[in-house]
Amino acid sequence: MNYSVSSRKELTIMKIEEEVFDFRHGDWFKVAIDEIVNKNQSKNLIIDFSQVKAIDSCGISSMLLAHQLSNQSGGLAIFVSLCKQIKDLLKLTNLDKQLYIFSSINEVITLIEPAMKSKRGSRGKSQAPAYEAIDELSDDLDLIAIPELNEAHLEEHLDEHMLDPDDITEQPELSEAPDGKEPGSKKRGRPKKADL
Repeated sequence: MNYSVSSRKELTIMKIEEEVFDFRHGDWFKVAIDEIVNKNQSKNLIIDFSQVKAIDSCGISSMLLAHQLSNQSGGLAIFVSLCKQIKDLLKLTNLDKQLYIFSSINEVITLIEPAMKSKRGSRGKSQAPAYEAIDELSDDLDLIAIPELNEAHLEEHLDEHMLDPDDITEQPELSEAPDGKEPGSKKRGRPKKADL
């Protein structure tokens, strides 16, 4: 598996340099992630999928593995530049709600910079490590999560929006027309001229 590792603003970035991320790359990816997270002591990892155009179930399980390994080390795995097909596949499996997915590396860094500035010490020029900024962001992400809907909450919501039966006015039932035809049935043919 071809990949490159770089650092930017105190973050470790792994760029996958393959068009197809499938079963052939699963073992190599696991070794690479383990090395970056555990041996290099890098808590937070950005994985760039900008060159990946297709993925299979092994690739998705590798993404989950990267997420789990980063969480176990107290950090985050952030996935960036996913193509539409991969995003759709993650939505289908509801993994888009579990994984941290962003459109670009710049978006992640833009979100981290304000958090890093707020963490600066009294000297003004010192910066907090990037992992602290990402930890602060992850706390915010957890607060934004969709609330669970349980049955009681759902019934309460439905009760608020249901109509009160007393407010509904009954409409008279339509009776049959005098000529025996059902009301609302259309007449066919030319209309008769009305007598003047």
